[in-house]
Amino acid sequence: MDIPDRQDAESTIRRIQELLSSGIFDQANSRHVLQQSAFVKLMVCLRDLLFKCEKYARRIDFTDDVLMNAYVTDVTGAITAVRDACCHINSFKKLFDDHGNRGSYMVAYGKVNLAKIDDLELKSDYADDIAVFYGVNRLYFKRHIVRAFEEACGLLGPLIQSARLGPTS
Repeated sequence: MDIPDRQDAESTIRRIQELLSSGIFDQANSRHVLQQSAFVKLMVCLRDLLFKCEKYARRIDFTDDVLMNAYVTDVTGAITAVRDACCHINSFKKLFDDHGNRGSYMVAYGKVNLAKIDDLELKSDYADDIAVFYGVNRLYFKRHIVRAFEEACGLLGPLIQSARLGPTS
């Protein structure tokens, strides 16, 4: 791994750890003015880390609970789709259907049916997790974000030995 990528990865790992441990994503902070901004930063950092995994080790490619579509085939694709939707106001990745209906940063705490749009159900299947939706794309915090982060740290750890790679939950 080259020096700039190693430095970026170390910084990104620290930032993700800080965001995940900050409590900003807890239900008690659901109305916090900075929660969505923190989520956008989390997605930017995690996408970059997953890119480095693919470049220097291997793609993080688990599919558990990932909603597949034309551009999402695994968790890296889901994180990329949500990152794109976060960062691009007019992204088609915010769409629910072919009629232009869209949705951004819809959060479901616990097991809940958030919305039903025609045949599409936006729901969280787990009482112990948080689901975030951008259009038809869903990410679970524990099952997708934290797991992908931990797998990335495991892959990149030997390449960036000076990074602190402690647990994130």
